[in-house]
Amino acid sequence: MNYFKIVRSNETESTYEMKNKNSKIDKKYHDDNLQVSMIHMAADRILYIDPLPSKEAFKTYYVLKGSCFVFDDESVAKEGDLFVFKNTGEIQTLKSLEDTIILVHATNYDVFKTLEDNHTLIDKLLKEIQLKDHYTGEHSLRVYELVKKMALRLGYKSKALNNLNKAAYYHDLGKIKIPDEILNKPDQLTSSEFEEIKLHVQYSKEMILENFNSDVFDIIIQHHERFDGSGYPFGLKGEEICHEARILAVCDSYDAMITDRVYKKGKSIEVALLELKELSGILYDPDVVKVFVEMILE
Repeated sequence: MNYFKIVRSNETESTYEMKNKNSKIDKKYHDDNLQVSMIHMAADRILYIDPLPSKEAFKTYYVLKGSCFVFDDESVAKEGDLFVFKNTGEIQTLKSLEDTIILVHATNYDVFKTLEDNHTLIDKLLKEIQLKDHYTGEHSLRVYELVKKMALRLGYKSKALNNLNKAAYYHDLGKIKIPDEILNKPDQLTSSEFEEIKLHVQYSKEMILENFNSDVFDIIIQHHERFDGSGYPFGLKGEEICHEARILAVCDSYDAMITDRVYKKGKSIEVALLELKELSGILYDPDVVKVFVEMILE
């Protein structure tokens, strides 16, 4: 039996707003064998193209508008360029250089199902944290943006970039299990309360492993380790700490330094950078601090 359908330009089956609110996916058509979608990306957004699930599946990405940087071969894709993916087991990474629209055509599977399923529950939990502690939700997004810029500057791409960015966005997810009276306490924490706060890096384990992978969790659980071994939860030091966690530690600390809280006023950018430099090689990886300071001062 023949099948024919016209999908008008203003018709969209569903829209998925991506977490940074500067990108969205419009599903134009979707059945068991075919999916056609449009990705709208603001400038400086990262797009991960996941591996194909089988040899029978393939997908194409056609640039309708704008341009993007292709990490795999360090080229620039412009309006009218087409990517064809078949028999690939690697994550591919694109970065929009301006407002960009990409038409996606895929066969035999849902390109965005994993993306949507992974983020729906965890984004819901982040919103719950936002209600418990407004600072944590906004902080997570700011740290994500800092980490993304640092990672690109340091040459991260594909799976490694994807894992690091996920860890940055969800690094405080475990705070959902911290009691409100401790999380929002306006006074100095007692030693026992601080011990409870420290557990947040472990409390997210089940949620992260269920929805992402152990590499993402390894970054999260190590982001409060310190270069001299004085951090938690394991007391790791130097290169015992994964490089991604050392990046996250600097970005996380910097944002905490410059942000106003109930119990303290944020420091100026100049003072925060000076503190990072003074603690370079003590609490923070000196190479990471050097690159971070250069990035902020640009």
